[in-house]
Amino acid sequence: MATLEVNKNSMDFDSRNYLNLKSMLPQLQKEFPLDLYNLAFLKVNGRIVDINSEDPSLIRPIADNDHIQINFDQKKTFMSDIIYETHELANKIIDQIINVSIHLSDDIKDNKNLQKVTCIIQAVDTFVQSISFITKNIKNTETDFHSLPFKQLHIHLLSVMKAINTAQNTQDYIMLADLLEYELKDNLTQWKILIMPTLRKQSQVRL
Repeated sequence: MATLEVNKNSMDFDSRNYLNLKSMLPQLQKEFPLDLYNLAFLKVNGRIVDINSEDPSLIRPIADNDHIQINFDQKKTFMSDIIYETHELANKIIDQIINVSIHLSDDIKDNKNLQKVTCIIQAVDTFVQSISFITKNIKNTETDFHSLPFKQLHIHLLSVMKAINTAQNTQDYIMLADLLEYELKDNLTQWKILIMPTLRKQSQVRL
């Protein structure tokens, strides 16, 4: 009996239900509609066949020893592009905040460049908003984050930002420098290692 693989997954297939390979494709496109998927390639017995050609393999009866491989690619959507770009922005924000915080620590202890702390606070706020947007719009968010410390890191980040605001308002510059250099850096580093790779993977899933 002929075998059929679609996107590397074996599928139940009875060649007797189809006149030829070309007549089988419309049935598959019910599951992979053309407005959402592109036909990446079609192979018959290891040989690529152009669906738009007059290749005899398309119109001959399907043989019992045929091995048919078909791959469909998901088309990107406008929202998918936005989510992906938002993820890339959030990742860059993490790197920039960490870099600035480390180099700013000594200046803050000497009561210098304090205006940059406000910039960091605004950048963290942008980061949080970006993450919230992504997680509300990507697929399978609840399942993918079930085993990740997403909530814990979010709560800890808010706690760190509250402490930074307090230290800034009370002009406790030693505490402020330590919070930026250690607490904030550690939190954002964990985001980058534990959360962002999953976000990146999910941001590439078609909506």
